[in-house]
Formats: sequence, structure tokens, C-alpha cells
Amino acid sequence: AGQERFRSIVHSYYRDAHALLLLYDISSIISFNHVRDWLSEIKEYAQTDVIIMLVANKVDKTNERVVT
Repeated sequence: AGQERFRSIVHSYYRDAHALLLLYDISSIISFNHVRDWLSEIKEYAQTDVIIMLVANKVDKTNERVVT
């Protein structure tokens, strides 16, 4: 649910989450830059002890990689 239209729905899920996966596309710097936005929202809405995992996606596209 990375699209803007789903952001308000996502906020309600933060409260009860024990862990969150943040997934970004290694071939998109915009995707990676959105991680900061998600972290800000997590800090605002999630429990302080929530586990956060950052996961790189599309790692097979080494020729298109822009995030290192």
C-alpha cells in the first residue's frame, strides 16, 4: 500500500503492529527516498518498540540499480 490514496488506511494498522516491513525498489531512488516518509509515519503512529525491517526489492536487476 505505497500509494497516497491508501495512507490514511495504513495509519490505523500501525497501532497494533509488532513488526513492519519497509520495502523499496533498488532501481528507483524515489522509492528509496519514500522510506524516510514511512519512518516518520511509523514514529508518529506505531508503538515505540515496533520492529522495523528494511527490505530491498528487485535485487536481480543489477544493471538498473540506482540505490547502493
